[in-house]
Amino acid sequence: MTKIELINKLASLPDEIYLAEMAILGYQNELTKTKEVLTLKEAELYTEGVIDGKNAEIRTAQLKQLTIPERNHIATAENELNLARINFNQLQNTFVGCRAIANMLKGAE
Repeated sequence: MTKIELINKLASLPDEIYLAEMAILGYQNELTKTKEVLTLKEAELYTEGVIDGKNAEIRTAQLKQLTIPERNHIATAENELNLARINFNQLQNTFVGCRAIANMLKGAE
């Protein structure tokens, strides 16, 4: 990487990091919404009398079986959030590394 490329990278990384932070916020909001949908679905199943197990284990099993799509959406949202965090961390690490190299080059001149 040339000095000009390093300078350009250092100049662009703050915006990339900002966008990565905004993506994390979006995925966190999406995860919250999917959890709310699951909670509402569970409440609906209880109030409609669909969940009628005689003990807690049976009721929990019934809930899990009847909320598979909602639980899958939560798993997808969690995965997307984790990937966004990985991207954010990678950008931050790149920025720190580029800044360290720039400081070394500054000291070498």
